[in-house]
Amino acid sequence: MRRSLLGNPIAPLETEARTPGALDRALRKLADAKVLGGDLPSTSRVPGSVQAAAALVLLTAERSLQFHKLAFSRLGNLEPVYRHFGLPLDGEDSAGWAIRRSYFSSTDVSYLLAGAFDLALAAQRASEWIADVPMNQSFEWSVGTIWGKIALSGGSDSEYGPEPFFLILDTGGHDTYLLTPSNRSASNWASIVVDGFGNDKYLSAGSLESTPIAEYSGRNSNSSVPGPGGALLGYSILIDNGGSDLYRSHLPGLGSATLGVSVLLDKFGDDTFDAYQDSLGYGMFGIGIVEDLAGSDLYSGFLQTQGCGQTFGVGCLLDRGGNDRYFANDQVIDFPSAQSAQHNVSMSQGVGNGRRADYLDGHSIAGGFGLLADLAGDDTYACGVFGQGVGYWQGVGVLWDGAGNDKYSGQWYAQGASAHFAIGFLADLSGNDEYVAPMNMAQGAGHDFSVGVLIDFQGNDSYLAPNLSLGAGNANGIGWLCELGGDDRYVSKGLTLGKAAEAPVSGLRSRALTLGLFMDLGGKDSYPPESTWAGDGRKGVNWTGRREPPSEAQVGVFWDLSGP
Repeated sequence: MRRSLLGNPIAPLETEARTPGALDRALRKLADAKVLGGDLPSTSRVPGSVQAAAALVLLTAERSLQFHKLAFSRLGNLEPVYRHFGLPLDGEDSAGWAIRRSYFSSTDVSYLLAGAFDLALAAQRASEWIADVPMNQSFEWSVGTIWGKIALSGGSDSEYGPEPFFLILDTGGHDTYLLTPSNRSASNWASIVVDGFGNDKYLSAGSLESTPIAEYSGRNSNSSVPGPGGALLGYSILIDNGGSDLYRSHLPGLGSATLGVSVLLDKFGDDTFDAYQDSLGYGMFGIGIVEDLAGSDLYSGFLQTQGCGQTFGVGCLLDRGGNDRYFANDQVIDFPSAQSAQHNVSMSQGVGNGRRADYLDGHSIAGGFGLLADLAGDDTYACGVFGQGVGYWQGVGVLWDGAGNDKYSGQWYAQGASAHFAIGFLADLSGNDEYVAPMNMAQGAGHDFSVGVLIDFQGNDSYLAPNLSLGAGNANGIGWLCELGGDDRYVSKGLTLGKAAEAPVSGLRSRALTLGLFMDLGGKDSYPPESTWAGDGRKGVNWTGRREPPSEAQVGVFWDLSGP
């Protein structure tokens, strides 16, 4: 989708929105279309820039609604579709997955994205226009519509929700938003919040103002209806111009989209993002995006958070600066993993996750694309099983970290690992970094026709690695670890440092490549003494199963260019 290829697609609407009386004309047009009824309250006390911003969103919404209708035209009445997606679904519910596949195949995703692009662009422009209104300038205006309430406010600490909202423009104050913005029904097809300056709270329940998700007794609500910043069959757009804000949801939200598009943009402040599952850059049959421009932030979640692309979905979390902390909770065990009941399955921090059904009904669905990108700062990442640049079942997961001295800790399938026809990738561009993964399959490890890659570009780094790590392939997988420079320290055991596991002596797997590739291209490095093939300046091939041609072999390569 490249709506801006030939210029700004909403430029004429921006010009129209800045003309005198544009908001009143836009409102009268909605009244004529029976979107709102009754007498229109006077807009005379609303600052001119806020009027223009509201007019722009309403004018753009007219076109985005047409795209939205075209996207779902083959589904007919959307209310039963909304109710279906609001129910929980586990991997073994064959009928439920069949229904979801049919809904998605009947949706025109290009139209859906076109409407989202224009509406998000209008909201971003609105956030710029309202920024010149003083925080203490007081005004309040609202009107009800069949799409949800429209509210324009500033100069006070306001509370919004839980009733459905279509548009909120709030120029200043320490505000509280309950279940807002989110698609509360199929008719509430878009929900947009643009907040000016202040320390704000975005909550899925009022009691979460002082209670972290991990301590909230109602966190496992068994509901998939969206929380704040959640899109379901529509668009959810949240832009916060500044302040140290609290984002907390036990429901799918905070940049979460199912058959829709969700965008959360926080421009600056030291923020707290606290979610349970399917949040913080999550997409399933949709696209969920979180972008934070500045500040030292805390991101917490349990399952499928912090950049997770589920089936036919894209999930992206982009943080541009600050010393940030990313935690996928592994202390409160709500989702014990198949690999270890003492650790949660996280599927977080740059993960592409699919539905594996080869042992169920045969209707597997490829995973999506998940990205966690942090461009600067001394950051900390922690997860349980499956996290930090991981792919599962034809999914693609990426963790990309820019500058800073970073710390990574995970358990199993972590830090550039993958399983079952997937790709997992972790790249760290600079800094003295620490990588810890004590259990299995980590730090450049691929399993079952998958590829796992970890590339560290520079810095004096340390690795505490388990079996099947540091460039290891298993069951026809490919694992690659590449260190481009620095004095590095490796502590590991088992099949590691450029090794490949054995293949069965017969069957197709014995004729398919398994490859482990370890490369350290500079610096004075240290290796565990029991890894006798590893050392500064050493190069070698570790054959596990030698075959001709080599593309059918099980082989590892150790390559260190440092030393004499």
